[in-house]
Amino acid sequence: MDEDLQKFDLKLTLYSRDLESQNRQLLRIADWNNVDLEAENRDLATVTEIDNLSQAILNRLYTRKGELASLGHPDYGSRLYLLVGELNNIKTQGLANIYIRECLHQETRIEEIIDIVFEPPSRLKDPNTLKAKIIVKVVDLDTPLTLNISIVGN
Repeated sequence: MDEDLQKFDLKLTLYSRDLESQNRQLLRIADWNNVDLEAENRDLATVTEIDNLSQAILNRLYTRKGELASLGHPDYGSRLYLLVGELNNIKTQGLANIYIRECLHQETRIEEIIDIVFEPPSRLKDPNTLKAKIIVKVVDLDTPLTLNISIVGN
């Protein structure tokens, strides 16, 4: 397996804090503004191997392209943020496909983007929510990695 997959990173979880009860509730992946570090056994939790790659892909997709330019990473991220609030239609799905592919081509641990499948548009339920299943071939791994993402409208 690729040596990058052997490295570890701090585990991020998408939470909202209910200040009254101090309960944390997992939110949808699309609510990327509520990222927090996860604790485990009174220490920071980590992710390794394929979980590390999954988290890295989501971080890359949900970071605005250019947002990390001041840190020396001007090309890191995607343009998916441009689609927030747009109707889930063929045009938006086409742009999302382009933006996802453009972004994932930056990730050296991905050998091939096998498929990107969008849920059909709906006028009744969440017309501004775009949901996609991304299937990629990981370097030195036989089983494809599948990720589900969503872009929620305002």
